[in-house]
Amino acid sequence: MKKIISLYLLMIVFSSAAFASYISLNTSLTTKVDKNDLMVLVTVINKGDESAHNVQAELRVGGEKYLAEKKLELGINQTYTAATTFKLKMQKPGLYPLVLVMHYTDANQYPFSALTCNVFSYQAGALPAEIIGKLQTAAFWQAGQTKLTLKNLSDSEIAAETSLVVPRELTVTTKAQKVRLAPKSNKTVTFGLENFSALDGSTYQVFAITEYEKDGFHQTNISPGMVKIVESNFFRDYRILIVVLVAILLVVFVLLQIKKK
Repeated sequence: MKKIISLYLLMIVFSSAAFASYISLNTSLTTKVDKNDLMVLVTVINKGDESAHNVQAELRVGGEKYLAEKKLELGINQTYTAATTFKLKMQKPGLYPLVLVMHYTDANQYPFSALTCNVFSYQAGALPAEIIGKLQTAAFWQAGQTKLTLKNLSDSEIAAETSLVVPRELTVTTKAQKVRLAPKSNKTVTFGLENFSALDGSTYQVFAITEYEKDGFHQTNISPGMVKIVESNFFRDYRILIVVLVAILLVVFVLLQIKKK
């Protein structure tokens, strides 16, 4: 009887817990506009429990890119900073997008990137939002899509252009799209996505940037969304069912052994 119970317990305890280290970059993006100069300050703190390596900020404004100096290692609770100034060449006052991509690797030199997207005001005060957007969460392994729904809050038609910004582990297969929104109307656009180098279980923040002009001002709406990378796996998808069935079979086996006694 003791042998049967020992065998039963041994078969029940068949899984083990794994605890993985992680990197978590807490990012702050500060901007200041002085005439035609956009001053940008990036501050990053590693809030994970392992060091990040080859940490580097990439800033994108109005078709221009800036790569900051690379930090070879960013330890736990250590800070990385980068600062630069862009010469602005905008034709109209208003709100414009600023994209930050934080590049880094883990201890095994596997590359990762994380996005932050803000707007800055150029020669304009507070402007009312004429368009708002909602970006759908997407989940896939090799390829998928996400949908952006835009809503025109104004009483006039608006012609806009929208594009999707993603980290380098993903690829957008749909180019920027031109959208015409009738007054007080909604419209949904679809962006195709592919997995370039993202690992199973990863979650990425992405941004849809919608730009348009209204009443002499340039306007920008930023809609955040999430992309989850999920590899199809039979055991993981049906894990609970498998565990329940195994437990039932073990109970039946033990009861049969007891009856034989």
